[in-house]
Amino acid sequence: MASLSKICFFLLLITLTFHSSPSAAQTKCGITSVYQFGDSLADNGNAIRLPGVSLVFSTSKLPYGETFFKRPTGRASDGRIINDFIVSSLNLSFLNAYLNRNTSFSQGANFAVSGATALNNAFWAARNVTLRPWNKHLAAQLAWFKSHLQSTCGSNCAQTLKNSLVVLGEFGGVDYFNCFFQNKQLPEIRRYVPPVIAEITRGIRDVIQLGAARILVPGVYPFGCLPVYLNKFYVPNPLAYDPLRCLGNLNVFASYHNIQLNIALKKLQLQFPKVRIVYGDYYGALTTVLSRASSFGFNQNTLLSACCGGGGRYNYGKACGSAGATTCPNPSQYINWDGIHLTDAAHHHMADIIVKDMLPKFGCNNFKDSGILMSSY
Repeated sequence: MASLSKICFFLLLITLTFHSSPSAAQTKCGITSVYQFGDSLADNGNAIRLPGVSLVFSTSKLPYGETFFKRPTGRASDGRIINDFIVSSLNLSFLNAYLNRNTSFSQGANFAVSGATALNNAFWAARNVTLRPWNKHLAAQLAWFKSHLQSTCGSNCAQTLKNSLVVLGEFGGVDYFNCFFQNKQLPEIRRYVPPVIAEITRGIRDVIQLGAARILVPGVYPFGCLPVYLNKFYVPNPLAYDPLRCLGNLNVFASYHNIQLNIALKKLQLQFPKVRIVYGDYYGALTTVLSRASSFGFNQNTLLSACCGGGGRYNYGKACGSAGATTCPNPSQYINWDGIHLTDAAHHHMADIIVKDMLPKFGCNNFKDSGILMSSY
């Protein structure tokens, strides 16, 4: 009888283990859902579902998605993006794109759209900056978010958001990109940083008023390390480049945005002491991966080159997915995927850095690793 009791107890433990998925998710800070906003760094399928947009977006066809998903998903990478690793670290499933309506949103949703700006179309039109006609700027994504909440959680939305993580961005990268590539000069572009930060701040206040209690706000990438900028603004003067061989003035500008964003977040934190507002250091994560590239398994000879492209400086002569473009045989040895966006491997290392910094700030001090250890490659 004693041995039978032990067997029954053992079977009970197994049963509890396999039927406790909700509490398993809650062990990661009690976060049971994630809501993502942003541009192409976070888009996982919204842009290609907008009417007519899939015809002009390379992310709707191979080689995008070839490494991990084995098919295009709308992600601007050969595989996963940073958000995929963040939700995995929380024991949650990959988010579904908001416009992918025939799917589940039980663990959150992704509202990010490639090409999205922080500031709206009217702001940029007044300054002679042309945007993509389908631009789903931050305010438009927030409108989607509010509509989504009304249809999914109703009167219980505050409780839903209390147990959620909101990732607001990054935003600003496309705003500045449009300016740089429409021949705006750096002094003028710097004047747009305060309104961009103000719009991000308004977005944060908006989700707080809806009930969000944990908010991750990523900064922008080091623009001077991206092939699209390195190719466009190439200069033969070696003094124009920093020790990572990135364009110094562009990285100084990106740092300026991130410093101003940090200042704004600290002010918000004082105003909302019960809300955890955390800065996501995407700039620092990418420069760390670049500076430690060899130890992470990346090829030093192609450190700042695109895997998918062809010709030109930094392999950015042809756009990935276009006629005549080629793809490297080993994306895992490349940091950059298509000249603007990164590879699955680079996202994995960056996310590991970001998550390990983020979790303690959200009060998650009860476990030692992010859940996305590099050994899972």
